Amino acid sequence: MKNRVFFLLIFFALMMGKFVQAEEPDNTISTDGNTFLHNTHLDLNLRNYWKYLKEDEAQSRQVHSAWGQAANFNLQSGYLWDVIGFDVTWTRAVKLGASDYFSSRGLLYNRGEGMNKNNAHGFSKFNQRYVKVKWGDGTQGAQGKGGWQELTNFGVLTTTNRLSRNSYSGYSGTFNWQAFKLDVAYVTRALRHDSPESLHLLTNDKRDIQALFTSGLTYQATDSKFVYAYGEAKDYLRRQLIEASYPLSPQWRLSSQLYHSQALDKYKSMAASKREFDNQASHYVGEVQWRNKGWRQRMALAWTSASKKNAVGYYGRPMTKNTRGRFNSMTSAGKHYMRDKELALVSYTEYEIMRGLASGIQINYGQFNYKNNTVRTGEITWLNRWQPSHPSLKNLSISTLIGYGWSYKNNKETPLLNADGKYMRSPSLSSEIAINYKFGLFN
Repeated sequence: MKNRVFFLLIFFALMMGKFVQAEEPDNTISTDGNTFLHNTHLDLNLRNYWKYLKEDEAQSRQVHSAWGQAANFNLQSGYLWDVIGFDVTWTRAVKLGASDYFSSRGLLYNRGEGMNKNNAHGFSKFNQRYVKVKWGDGTQGAQGKGGWQELTNFGVLTTTNRLSRNSYSGYSGTFNWQAFKLDVAYVTRALRHDSPESLHLLTNDKRDIQALFTSGLTYQATDSKFVYAYGEAKDYLRRQLIEASYPLSPQWRLSSQLYHSQALDKYKSMAASKREFDNQASHYVGEVQWRNKGWRQRMALAWTSASKKNAVGYYGRPMTKNTRGRFNSMTSAGKHYMRDKELALVSYTEYEIMRGLASGIQINYGQFNYKNNTVRTGEITWLNRWQPSHPSLKNLSISTLIGYGWSYKNNKETPLLNADGKYMRSPSLSSEIAINYKFGLFN
């Protein structure tokens, strides 16, 4: 019954969009000079997503699979008196399929204990609901938000896009002055991308964290960019990052990233099994990118330092449980290629077959030493993306990937050794398909 109501709601919204377009041939709403209404618009984003993984790193061979359909309604108002407005995003996601261990794919709500596929459910939630204020414009001015909001590459936080996006409860502000931008945010709770529940920020051993503060300074010229960001989860973890990008020529570009985390009292007091590293961890990346006609080539070299006594430490992206840490490196496949003393190499080659259709191959390789073993990991992935150029399909996008990987059997990233003291390899197969379509219901 709920699914029928869901799809009837989508149908009604689409019909309303058609009605508005029929009444207003220029696709605008007559506002008689009211900029608040004139600048208000409602979009519907449909997203169908399937994710699959087959691996045996931490247990016997298992399939992790989830498939769902989501509708995201996004209402963005204009500004009353050119000062104050509001935005609301509502998501309805439905389950289309799931296996055991489905929750590792981050698509469906796990309503129950364990990883049984019968616990997989859809969900409804207001991802965003906040009041916004502004002064000036994007060149010189300020914007502020209060309430539930997405924070994408905002200080040390970001969002992830599955069937929905994760969001945070708190306050944020952005101050612009010519080529400089200062971001600040204070958040106290979170909504995961696969759940409707309002959650506390937590330590790895599930103790409450009062709040997380972050700020970031960005300088962006025509072709170059520099970002410094700082964040602190109260009494738990402190993080700093630098991201830089600079063009050498119209075809060549250099970029680099540095991410550093420092343990605070609550982190250090956790049991060793809950810690990702002992005191501090860093991840360093250098990238080069080349473009020419339809070709694109990216190469990256990375090194990680995350020491942990009697185990293999790693640099974890989240600042806390239920948050998503900013991480723009090519070496960003979960925890892979971010282990202590691990050297990583990444290559991505893409060719635009025709306008809007591109295909590429990404090769990841990493290695580190552990108890007289040189542990090697990697993955070869074929990626495709299609965004039609025809006007009637301009809001459609389809992306696919399939990859074969090799890793090692482990317990929280530390290799398990056989009787001969050798690490045991673990192959994997992954695949996903994402289909998106955006409707402008009115604007």
